[in-house]
Amino acid sequence: MGFEVITSPPTNQEILELGLTACVDGACLPLKAFVGHVRFLVNRGLELLFVPQAISVVPGEYTCTNLLGLPDLVQQYIPSSVRLLSPALDARKGAGKISFSYLRCGLEFASALRVLKAWQTAQAAQRQVDTAPKANGSTGRGLNILILGPRYLTDDAYLNGDLMGKLAALGVQVTAAAAFPDSITLPASRSLAKRPFWTSMRRSLGALEHCLHRVDGVISLAPFACVAEAMQGVMVAERTAKTECAHLELHVDEHSSPVGLVTRLEAFCDLLERKRRG
Repeated sequence: MGFEVITSPPTNQEILELGLTACVDGACLPLKAFVGHVRFLVNRGLELLFVPQAISVVPGEYTCTNLLGLPDLVQQYIPSSVRLLSPALDARKGAGKISFSYLRCGLEFASALRVLKAWQTAQAAQRQVDTAPKANGSTGRGLNILILGPRYLTDDAYLNGDLMGKLAALGVQVTAAAAFPDSITLPASRSLAKRPFWTSMRRSLGALEHCLHRVDGVISLAPFACVAEAMQGVMVAERTAKTECAHLELHVDEHSSPVGLVTRLEAFCDLLERKRRG
């Protein structure tokens, strides 16, 4: 569409500090990191930021409450001279509503044909990301562990303390819930007494049901003080308690220690190996 696209670098201490100094203490770690990314870009002179209002990406479900109000939250931390480009993404009104929101947003800056081609290119790129393999490929110990949690934690190596890398170093085969498309997690989650309201939770619980008897253990990753993820942790613990599958629950915030994480992961993997040997 003719834009010069500038992205912030992967989350690091500088970016996180920018978010920590701006946000209230009660904000979750991913939100503080997002505000840090926004302030990083603003400090470098950007005047137009893409911050969508992600209400719903699957019909009948919602994203987290912070994503619902993300443009309004971000607006409090940037100068009035910076403009936000914030299409409303609401799949509750039909899958085509999301496409329409993006297309309508683009028509402000380019012709209809150019916007349509840009949208088709974006969809192709997203499909490529969604179908890319997510496992780490390590098979040293022969252990298989499923990682559950929102993608803004499981996909951010800095916020999760390089969880995937540390497990790979221990020789563990790791699979994240994001590796499974909705065509798998949605049918698998139908065994639940009630379908969760939040897409991230439904995908995690669906991945758990799909993999429950195929993995040695499950790790739940959640931001500290997130009510939805805390509830998910309880549900995962109750489900795994009825099986032979072990469960480790990790909550992260800006005070989390990499050393403590390594200790817990090593102990968890050692217990799984002992369990395998009987």
